[in-house]
Amino acid sequence: MKNTAALEIVWRNQKPLQRRRRWEQVNQDSAATHYLVQELVSSPLGSFWRTTSNLEFLPGGRAA
Repeated sequence: MKNTAALEIVWRNQKPLQRRRRWEQVNQDSAATHYLVQELVSSPLGSFWRTTSNLEFLPGGRAA
């Protein structure tokens, strides 16, 4: 019988990804408030804000 060593794969990210996000209010009226959720993206041409979500908040509590 052959004895073989058990393999173990370990990966640790020495520089974990750090994300910068912001909420940008784009519109507000009596019926709703609209926000854009944006994330800072770096590229060889420079950094820019990319929209990841578009949210609408309605007054009046929970919706069904």
